[in-house]
Amino acid sequence: MKSAVFTVGVAVLWAASSLEGQQAAQDLEGAWRVTEVVTTGPIGRTLSTPQPGLLLFTGDYYSYMFVTTDQPRMVPSRGLSSAEEMLDIWSPFTANAGTFEVSGNRMIRRPVVAKSPEAMVRGTFNEYTFRLSADTLWVTTVGTEGGPARNPTTVQYVRTR
Repeated sequence: MKSAVFTVGVAVLWAASSLEGQQAAQDLEGAWRVTEVVTTGPIGRTLSTPQPGLLLFTGDYYSYMFVTTDQPRMVPSRGLSSAEEMLDIWSPFTANAGTFEVSGNRMIRRPVVAKSPEAMVRGTFNEYTFRLSADTLWVTTVGTEGGPARNPTTVQYVRTR
């Protein structure tokens, strides 16, 4: 009898945690615009007017594009650009899309396609904690398949309508 009660209790807790993750994922559904970036560590800083960035969630999928510099990227002149100019334009940009899963306030994103080929290697993931309040979302890096983040970054987003 005790084992039956224990089994039912475990099943109820598992179902509740699964529903919690599903609800959190549903709450993330939509488009989110970057509004602030806080980096930690020796060169930590706060960007209160970051360059454009967009994070999308739908179903079990996400898409992320973000200009990672604090200055606007240069617009190349018409015609051929030098390798250096193209590097200046392309380097401060990140983009990837794939699947995500949520458990409590933790999120794991697994890229399927990315600007960076190493982000598409099987087994690659990015782990985050997140906090959601009304239409504001804060996402903090926890780590990757390579280990914990040395200098976690927190990105603040606002839901777009």
